Amino acid sequence: MTLFFLIAAFLIIPLVEIWILIQVADSAGLLNTIGLLIILSVIGAWLVKREGLSVFRKAQNELVQGQLPERQILDGLLILFGGALMLTPGFFTDFIGFCLLFPPSRILFRTILIKRMSSRISNQHSYIRNGRVQWVYSKRQDETIEILETSHLEEDD
Repeated sequence: MTLFFLIAAFLIIPLVEIWILIQVADSAGLLNTIGLLIILSVIGAWLVKREGLSVFRKAQNELVQGQLPERQILDGLLILFGGALMLTPGFFTDFIGFCLLFPPSRILFRTILIKRMSSRISNQHSYIRNGRVQWVYSKRQDETIEILETSHLEEDD
């Protein structure tokens, strides 16, 4: 699956980009197409800055409250990837980049990413509980542990 993804990313996507650029340039003109690509890049850079700062502020607030900013970390990675796609000239990658930058569509990508990561992470040393990965640190699975309850604590003299 990874090999297929890499082939698609490095061969098929540039071919699709070139085809779309030729089609747009044919109907709108070369200078208009270049101008549109520049405008899309400027708007994309502004969105990356705005959304990145918003996610950063939310992450800071969660850290101040003593919580781990899990969602904001994933959102930050998706915004970073969307920004990288915006740097690639072309309408197809700009569309995917814009989808990663807008919060409603980013939620969809984040949900898909969490489900894919959960299926890959779950193995014999971890399990998923309430959407979070819980790791099992014991090397021996067959060992039983007895827990003794006492009514008071004994102090050493």
